[in-house]
Amino acid sequence: MTTSDNGPAIQSLIDTFVAGWNSTDGNTLAGVFAEDADFTAITGLRGRGRSIIARAHNEILSTIYRGTSLSSEVVDIHYLRPDVALVDVKFFLRKNGHSFFPGVTHTSAGVVATQDGGRWSIAAFRNMVPFSRPVAGPIEQEIAEARSA
Repeated sequence: MTTSDNGPAIQSLIDTFVAGWNSTDGNTLAGVFAEDADFTAITGLRGRGRSIIARAHNEILSTIYRGTSLSSEVVDIHYLRPDVALVDVKFFLRKNGHSFFPGVTHTSAGVVATQDGGRWSIAAFRNMVPFSRPVAGPIEQEIAEARSA
């Protein structure tokens, strides 16, 4: 199987994560993670292991994020090796039709997906809230323009 054939399998990981969120089921959401996966939330809080990812999401989905909906957009899949992919994902968190975080349209996640025994899973997930600041110089401007093209 070539790396381009793996796009749907990797997309499915993200789709299942979103479906788990939207059904308030941390176990479904965490099912796409490797047993020893590493997860960093937008707050910087870090957890390791599928079990803690499931338990933490069950907690936040029944409290602070109760009533929210999540959607996603896979922006890029970059294969580091045929069995390791770096995936850039935008997540859109909404409540009552509006962005959950005032002034924030989306979060941006860096996801490391790995294939083991023919099955893809998420080994690492780093979520962040992008923010604006002045562009530092010509290299940063070039990077920003390339990303928006």
